[in-house]
Amino acid sequence: MATSEKMQAMMKETGLDKFLQETVLGLIEKQPVVSPDSLEAIAVPVPVTTPEEDAARIASLKQRIQLMKKDVPPPADAPPPEEGAEPEYILPVDVEGDIGDVLGDFKLLERAGVGFGKPANIRMYLALKMLMHKNMGALEGEKIVRVRSWGKVLGLEKDYMIAEVVMEGRQAMPPLPEGEQPPSIVPRDPVSDSFADFLTSANHFVYYVCNVPGEEWTRLPDVQPDHIKAAGLIKRAFSGNLSANVGSKAPFPGKESEYLRAQIARITHDTRIAPRGHLIDVTDYEGGGDLAVGQSEEGTFHGLTPQEMCDLRNKAWVHSAHDLLPQGRASYHNYGWVQPDDKPEVKDPRLEKNRPVLQSVHLDPAPYLGAPAWSAHVCGGLAPEYACAVVRSNLWPGACTVGQGYTFVNYYVGNGCQTTGTMFAPAMAWAVSPDVDHPEYARGPKANGICGDLNLEPPPSR
Repeated sequence: MATSEKMQAMMKETGLDKFLQETVLGLIEKQPVVSPDSLEAIAVPVPVTTPEEDAARIASLKQRIQLMKKDVPPPADAPPPEEGAEPEYILPVDVEGDIGDVLGDFKLLERAGVGFGKPANIRMYLALKMLMHKNMGALEGEKIVRVRSWGKVLGLEKDYMIAEVVMEGRQAMPPLPEGEQPPSIVPRDPVSDSFADFLTSANHFVYYVCNVPGEEWTRLPDVQPDHIKAAGLIKRAFSGNLSANVGSKAPFPGKESEYLRAQIARITHDTRIAPRGHLIDVTDYEGGGDLAVGQSEEGTFHGLTPQEMCDLRNKAWVHSAHDLLPQGRASYHNYGWVQPDDKPEVKDPRLEKNRPVLQSVHLDPAPYLGAPAWSAHVCGGLAPEYACAVVRSNLWPGACTVGQGYTFVNYYVGNGCQTTGTMFAPAMAWAVSPDVDHPEYARGPKANGICGDLNLEPPPSR
């Protein structure tokens, strides 16, 4: 009897009796299928935290809650709303414009293992709606009519969340220089104010960035040919500050905002793809008409299965954008180049041509990778109704396209740098060649040598 009382007192002191009660009650309520091997996992004690750890966790939760809150307090100069009307600073349910199925795209990306969690997806969706509703960064006469999430670029201090925007009445930013420019200056690609399924200009869309969804969006400038050419010569991580200098061996003519915009253009034109049959080329090549590529007629594209989407050799995916030429543009600008007389070996830049329209991604070159430029696999093959195809770029790690049936989405999550194929390794030093003219390399009279190329004397005889 005394032993039983001692055990009960010990269980109360250590809290073992309460733990056993909670465990048994949990098993009764949930009634799991318990195997003997899982009994140890069920009996794992709840970790004990200190008051300092609890306070730090609560402070972190409060900070996250502040980021998720809406900016509901009205501005000081906001006029009072009319009776029965909502204030202007509250985000309406329906926003004028095309925002697409953002949450559906994120759900499709999560099946491929690319995602940020449901809370982050909701915050990004609300941030895109706020961007369209407030028409942020728009000049006079401009109106945001379409927006989508382009991706996320990881930085050392902060990350960049990027939105791709279509603007009506769009103007060049910064404004184009007035007057006639010298022929040697290559102008930037033209801007556009409408959506296109096939990109023929590096400035077709407008891009906005923010560090955290919910913060103010910042509009990036139009990309310049010099920025694209300079970005291809360097490999540098982003800091997360748009006004930071770009320190590199090859000088970059701009700040980090211009460098980010140039990398966005390079990634977009190299990794934007579409399934075979979704787009069709209707250009009148015989009549010399302009390039015309658009969606196929309704009823002609029946979608592809995940297995068919992963068959890259069978032209399952094609490029939906022109590649960027060495000139720094998506289309060549003829500025009256003349072959120099003293350099006959210089190639004519007018021979620069884009890859064929709707070329298969299987034909993309990757000479320094030792592997194909693209890889594909099926996710969720055990459940065919939820299976999807994932196509990833090996040249731009982080660029992926997820497709299922008729639906597909291009997305990017990475550090914004192109792979070089191999890790950095310092060059091996060459062997030192002996010079007979220097006395330190002269062989001594008694040095017959115990090694063919060393000036060593033989061991003394005993």
